[in-house]
Amino acid sequence: MPTERAAPTSAGDLLRQAERAAERGDHEGAARHYLELAEETSDLRRAGYLLDAAAALLQGNHVEPAQQILAGIDTRTLGEAQAMRARTIAARIALAQNKPAQALAGLQAEPAPGLPAALRAEFRELRAQAYRRSGNHLAAARELVLREAALTDADAIRANQQGIWQALAALPENVLQREIDPPPDAFTGWRELALIARAAQGGADVGEMIDTWRVRYPMHPASQEIIGLVLARQREEVARPLRIAVLLPQSGPVADLGQALRDGFLAAHFRRENQAYQPSIRFYDSGADAGAVTSAYARAVAEGADFIVGPLTRQAVNRIAVERATVPTLMLNYSESNRSVDRQLYQFGLAPEDEARQVAHRAWLDGHNRALVLVPEGEWGQRVLQAFRQDWEALGGTLLEAQTYPADNNDYSEQIKRLLDLDESEQRRAELERLLQQRLQFEPYRRQDADFIFMAAFPRQARLIRPQLKFHYAGELPVYSTSHVYAGRPDPAADRDIDDVIFCDMPWVLAAGDNPIRRDIERLWPDASGQHTRLYALGADAYDIIPVLNTLRLFRYEQFNGRTGTLQLGEGNHVFRQLQWARFGNGVPRPYD
Repeated sequence: MPTERAAPTSAGDLLRQAERAAERGDHEGAARHYLELAEETSDLRRAGYLLDAAAALLQGNHVEPAQQILAGIDTRTLGEAQAMRARTIAARIALAQNKPAQALAGLQAEPAPGLPAALRAEFRELRAQAYRRSGNHLAAARELVLREAALTDADAIRANQQGIWQALAALPENVLQREIDPPPDAFTGWRELALIARAAQGGADVGEMIDTWRVRYPMHPASQEIIGLVLARQREEVARPLRIAVLLPQSGPVADLGQALRDGFLAAHFRRENQAYQPSIRFYDSGADAGAVTSAYARAVAEGADFIVGPLTRQAVNRIAVERATVPTLMLNYSESNRSVDRQLYQFGLAPEDEARQVAHRAWLDGHNRALVLVPEGEWGQRVLQAFRQDWEALGGTLLEAQTYPADNNDYSEQIKRLLDLDESEQRRAELERLLQQRLQFEPYRRQDADFIFMAAFPRQARLIRPQLKFHYAGELPVYSTSHVYAGRPDPAADRDIDDVIFCDMPWVLAAGDNPIRRDIERLWPDASGQHTRLYALGADAYDIIPVLNTLRLFRYEQFNGRTGTLQLGEGNHVFRQLQWARFGNGVPRPYD
């Protein structure tokens, strides 16, 4: 930061200069003026100016200088309000450094009721951010409910309530239901309202449920806008498709994939046979080439389909995306275009890129900053690497090194050595031996700047790579992966080689015991637990999500708890899957929080 400064005529002039600099976004200039004020002040106002300088720098994303200023303040001399402000600035610094647990540790003591409302509101907001960054959306919602008591501005209250609603929407239903009994305070009222919104997904009469809720919570602060959203969900979901056409390959090289999807789709349909919504379903062969899907699509529309599910292959999906849909269409893959311009097209599949992005966010939430990446050679590995890199660097993480490996090999030593810089260590040994003309006692020294490894691999490769990482002195580095690392069924003898690997996967796989549809499918088709098990889940979710697509489109923060994950509609009507996390222990996946 520059040290030269013009000599102002008074402290008042400096203060006005600081405020004007902050207004025009010159955060460094504002901080400089506040520091000048602090230099010329010897009373309690000095600490206040130093806090102003730290806050200005932090607002400009100058985290380290802000931290240095804060560290130089003797907090024992601060008044109650200044001490709280110092704690909130320290929490903002911790969040900027991806340390939500540290932020929460600094915000444990509740603010005194007599503190300014703005400080109390900021305290709650920061706690909510830290909880959300830690994955605890329930606690985040609770903090925002408490925050509302410190707000008076109507727009701020509206934004705060939207934050509460979005945090609750991120929770599975069983968490919302936990300890929902009296006393009926504002927080439990919010949770019950969120449960009513979930009930609309199953076709319940939410109007009557809202009337009961109003009697139970007559003074609840939830705005009419939020309650109106719940009622609007019901109205939007009334117009459900009655004639569904399913376009899947029934012939050709991927017919077995189409069969798995069809069986999952039908299993979900028959599971709902006692419910009010029962559309007619007709299947069409989308064929083995993109040309066949065009005629199958046209035929389905001509025969009265008001909703289409499919096609499956990337080539067929691209054809439908180019030719544009004539009825709402849920494609079971993603077009090559990053953004669909057709609002009737929905894209839903098991994209590895989505999982790579979730690995980036999980590793970031776990407090890591510097990544090593190992992916297979070829187009699939490059797609995964690009998706991981994009989100990891957007979060602020550093990708130190990425290596590709030949998937057909059994020995990945060369790739691992390059990843860990062991090859450079060996080169240094060779150079020393050449200079000294003698053999040296030597143990390779791997790089020490990495926090974790992202390993994109299928089971065979993972079971070879993980032991080789340990052999090459990287056994203590956390290893993250996508669902592809797990075959989808327990195999402790084989999977002990990938113990401690952390990976994401769908509830269909990780919580199979709680899934009646999966049990039905495996009873009817015993091979369903094999290599295509996740496609059965995709087929089941493709059926169940149809009635709620309007809701997910209108209210983008809403979620649907599916078998392939917690589903949410994103940009380009792309159905995004939030997966669960597990870690191998004794060859068996175990929940990872």
